[in-house]
Amino acid sequence: MAGRSIRIDSDSPSSGTEGRTSRIVTMARAGWTAVWRHRIILFVTMALCVLAGIIFILLSTPDYRATASVEVEDVPAGAAGAGATQRQLTSADNESLMHTELEVLRSRALAEDVARELALVGSRTFFDGMDERRPERGSASLTQRQVETEAVIRLLRDNLDVELPGKSRVIRISFTSADPVLSARVANSYADSLIRADLKRGFESGVQARRFLLGELDGARRDLEHAERDLAAYATQTGASPDTPQAARGNGSAGAEGTTTTRLAQLNAFRAQAMADRIAAQKRWESARLSSVETLPEVLNNGGMQQLMAQRAQARAEVVEERQFRKDAHPEMREARARLAALDDQAEAMANTIRASLREQYEVAVHGEKQIEAEIAAVERQAQTERGRGVQMSILERSVDTYRLLHDSLLQRYRDMASQAGFQAGRIQPLDRAAVPTRPSSPRIGVTMLLASLGGLALGLLMVAGRHVFDDAVTSADTLAERANLPLLGTVPVTDKPAAETFVPIASSLLLASSEGLPGSILVTSAQEGEGKSSTVHALALALAKLDRRVLVIDADMRRPRQQGLFNVTPERGVSEVMTGQAKADDVIVETGTPGVSLLPSGAIPPNPAELLSTPALDVLLASVQGRYDTVLIDAPPILGVPDTVLLAAKAQAAVLVVEWGRNHHGGLRVAVDRLRRAGGAIIGAVLTKQQGRAFEYDYRRGG
Repeated sequence: MAGRSIRIDSDSPSSGTEGRTSRIVTMARAGWTAVWRHRIILFVTMALCVLAGIIFILLSTPDYRATASVEVEDVPAGAAGAGATQRQLTSADNESLMHTELEVLRSRALAEDVARELALVGSRTFFDGMDERRPERGSASLTQRQVETEAVIRLLRDNLDVELPGKSRVIRISFTSADPVLSARVANSYADSLIRADLKRGFESGVQARRFLLGELDGARRDLEHAERDLAAYATQTGASPDTPQAARGNGSAGAEGTTTTRLAQLNAFRAQAMADRIAAQKRWESARLSSVETLPEVLNNGGMQQLMAQRAQARAEVVEERQFRKDAHPEMREARARLAALDDQAEAMANTIRASLREQYEVAVHGEKQIEAEIAAVERQAQTERGRGVQMSILERSVDTYRLLHDSLLQRYRDMASQAGFQAGRIQPLDRAAVPTRPSSPRIGVTMLLASLGGLALGLLMVAGRHVFDDAVTSADTLAERANLPLLGTVPVTDKPAAETFVPIASSLLLASSEGLPGSILVTSAQEGEGKSSTVHALALALAKLDRRVLVIDADMRRPRQQGLFNVTPERGVSEVMTGQAKADDVIVETGTPGVSLLPSGAIPPNPAELLSTPALDVLLASVQGRYDTVLIDAPPILGVPDTVLLAAKAQAAVLVVEWGRNHHGGLRVAVDRLRRAGGAIIGAVLTKQQGRAFEYDYRRGG
């Protein structure tokens, strides 16, 4: 293997996958780090949301929901005893029928029936159960009872919930209130009212049918009596007996009599059928003319009409819902009313079409009956001529038989319908009664607390993310690299005056900062004031001296100089005098008492330090001292706020940024680093000061 070389292609799929995995792991680690750093925000936010959920539960009035259910059969109301064959409803008809019943449940009429049955108007218990104040007085145009009635109906309709579970024929009727007993009573009352309304519609339809049949029965009885009188009169006139056999009345005309008799029998059968068809058509027409079109079997079996009725009911519900939130002049309210009016017009037009069709069927039946009667009359006249008395007697006898058959048929149908009227079943049947609920339906403690916890978690993560985006606090080498893209030279614990031993590792890092060793001049600054840059310069100088390096400290912070106080010297002149030509550098450099460490103090504070630093005198000063010391440490002002450091950074070989541990600069750290680099400063690293707790640069478990 020694003579072989292995090359790994970075563009291979495996390397790409590993790169994506590494990025994902890095992002996940960074996310977890951010969450852990700001865990207090997350925990406090979650705790506040959970507390809000608890307060909501404690302050909320518990609501109880009771549910009753009914089943809708596919036999139209009033069909029992009608004698008509009902066709099987299609799925579209079934859907329209179910939606129609839902709209009936939501109707004002049914709410009024419930309020009347339970005596809710004037009941303070009802308003207490609905957690509403009872109206105290009426308006100018409404009495107290009218106002209270409107309030009761509004509460009933607003708290009623009806639904169809799936595609079943079961309707669930639910009512919600603060009183569990009231919820059960109202739900059951709605179910009972719906059943009564269905029975009422069926009963009214049966009453109309019986009334019609009774009229037809009276007419058939009169026709029968008239035919019997004619037969008796003719028998008396001719001296023949109605009971005489037909063969004895005239053998000479037997052939013609047989043919005529057969024809009359056929025509009488046709007349009986035509009369029955006319009666059925007349019944349908009278029902369509005297009753509501919605109760007609032709309408119930008409999918298009049922769909239109369902659409009209939905549009009416939308108008009622829109009236709760908007005035009549609102565009959406006008649009909803216009849509309802259009549907009403369509329903009325279709109803008129159905009525016209029924009337046309009735007229056709009447015309057909008249034609048969005319033909019978013609045959009877022919028979009278051909057969004489015997044929005429037979005609009269068959007329009597025909009218008696019709009378007996109508009488039997009337008896059947009358017998079924007392126990006729409706289309809607009760299924389940609403029981008094034992547990409130709202607030749901488990769901509320879960939502509060999840909401608190989401809000907390959002706040952590926001804080992370706008946070540039540094607590470790990882966060320093993330916030400022700088290497960490070392950390300094919280102390009034850092010891030189603490900075020995940092000084060693400076010795290895470049291939050329220790930079000849190092600018030490910070983003903002108070981060410890002057203390860092002082301690770093002492640490370099312990490593046998000759160090010159230049206090270039001519706005707030601190080095002379840290070294405990009291010079009279300094940098400002050298740069203005009032003194030479050798004359103002003082010994600090620490072997290997000298100090060039700031001197007198000039009126505009930036103007002084921008002169060529700064280059002359640095050139005169750099060759005599291993390094020159320049204590510069903070970067943000003043331009002094930018001018100094271009002259120094390297720069060190002092960053306070855990301090949030609100974006200022990134700005300071960018400004320092654009000025030409070669930043070799950063020093974390005022570090609390353990040295996080070595804590690989906690990260940032």
